[in-house]
Amino acid sequence: MDHGSRIECTVEEYRRGMVRLQDEYDEMKRQSSADNGAALLEAIERVETGREEHARLEAEERERAAAQAREQREVIARALALRRSKDVVTPTDDDDPEGEYYRRESWLI
Repeated sequence: MDHGSRIECTVEEYRRGMVRLQDEYDEMKRQSSADNGAALLEAIERVETGREEHARLEAEERERAAAQAREQREVIARALALRRSKDVVTPTDDDDPEGEYYRRESWLI
């Protein structure tokens, strides 16, 4: 065999190998695109669900922190009100007969 025919055989083998590899590549691409479409949609839905769950948890945490801060402010306001009252007790039971005795305006009998 001379060099020209040897080169032609090598080129032909290379061309057949490239065609075979291209066919395999096209087949893998077709299979992966058929599977990846569903898998990709599922992955997108999982990410969106995770993002929504994360946002919901953050909102719940903010609301819990706001409720806790509100409760602390109320406790502080009550404590300040008690300190300002300087131990002056106002009656809470208007229907208490003994309370009426102690709330009378004149103690002169």
